[in-house]
Amino acid sequence: VYAGRQVAYGPLVPSHLQTYSTTMLLALTKGKIITAIVFSFILLCVALPGVAKNLDLESAKKAYADNAYDRALTTFRIGARAGLKEAQYWLGLLHDRGHGVDRDSKIALQWFKKSAEQGHAEAQRSVGVYFEEGVVIGQDFTAAANWYRRAAAQNNAKALRNLAQLHVWGRGVVRDFAKASRLLQTAVNLGNGKAMRNLAYLYYFGKGVRRDPMRARALFAAAAEAGLDKAKYNLGFLYYRGEGVPRDLPIAAYHFGQAAEAGNADAQLMLSRLYILGDGVVQDPARAFFWALLGAVQKPDLAEWHFDKLRGRLTIGQMDRIRAQSKAWDPKG
Repeated sequence: VYAGRQVAYGPLVPSHLQTYSTTMLLALTKGKIITAIVFSFILLCVALPGVAKNLDLESAKKAYADNAYDRALTTFRIGARAGLKEAQYWLGLLHDRGHGVDRDSKIALQWFKKSAEQGHAEAQRSVGVYFEEGVVIGQDFTAAANWYRRAAAQNNAKALRNLAQLHVWGRGVVRDFAKASRLLQTAVNLGNGKAMRNLAYLYYFGKGVRRDPMRARALFAAAAEAGLDKAKYNLGFLYYRGEGVPRDLPIAAYHFGQAAEAGNADAQLMLSRLYILGDGVVQDPARAFFWALLGAVQKPDLAEWHFDKLRGRLTIGQMDRIRAQSKAWDPKG
C-alpha cells in the first residue's frame, strides 16, 4: 500500500522511509501479518508529518485558482489528513463547492470544524455560516455568533461583517446597531467591500450612527469601486434622488447602467424607467423594453409599470427581436 503511495507522492516521501516497502514485503513473506500491520501504522504516523512538511500548499491554491481541482485536491487531502489546518480548510472548501469532488456539505463541515478548532479564522467563519444558514446542522444563530466572534478576534473581515449583520437583525445576539456599525467600520478598514455597502446603509438610514447621506455616498462609491453591483445601483439611486450629492440624472443613469450590465434587476428596471421618461438619457423605447424584459426575469411584479408605459410604442417585429436579444444576453463581470 505504502509503496503505491511512494509512487503517487514522489519526492514528498522522506528518504529514510524508502526501505519501508521492502520491509513490509519481508514481514508478510514470513507470515508476520500482525507485526507488519502495526509497523505500517507506526511508519505512517512518522511519514505523514514528514510528507506534510514538504507540501506546497501555495501551489495547490494556484492550481485551484486555475481550475485544476484534481491537482489541488490531492495536495489538500494529504495535508488535511496530516493535520494541517490550512489544508483542512481548503479540503472543506472543495467539498463545499463541489470542486474536484462531489458536493457534500456534511463532509465540508467536518473539515471546516477540524480546521476551525485549530484556530483557522476563515474556517471558523465558515462553520458560523453553516450554523447561521442551517446547512446540514440545525440553524443556531447563537452558535453562529460564537464562531464569528472567534474569527473576528483574528481580524477576519468577513466574520466582522457577518457578526455585524446578526446585531442588525438581533439574531443570536442583542440587536445593537451601534455595535454593528463599529464592527462594520473595522471590516471597512480591512478593505471589505460588502462591509462598506452595509455600513453605507446604516449611515443612509441613521441606524447606530448619525444619519449622513454624504458618508453613505462615499461608502457606496468605495463598494462600487470594489466591484459590488448592488452598491453601483445604490450609488445611482443617490444621484437620482440627489441625496448626499447634487441631483444628476446622467450620472445616475451611468451607475444604473453599470449595475444593470452586471445583472442587478433593480438597476435594470431603473435604467428602463430612465429610457421611458428620457431622464438623463435620450428616450428610447427599444432599450427601455430590453432592460424591462431583463429586470422582469427577477422582479416580474415591478416590471408591470414599464410594460404598461411601453404599450403601443414598439411594433410586434421590434418586440420579437428585442425578446430574442434579451434571451441571448449574459451579464458582464
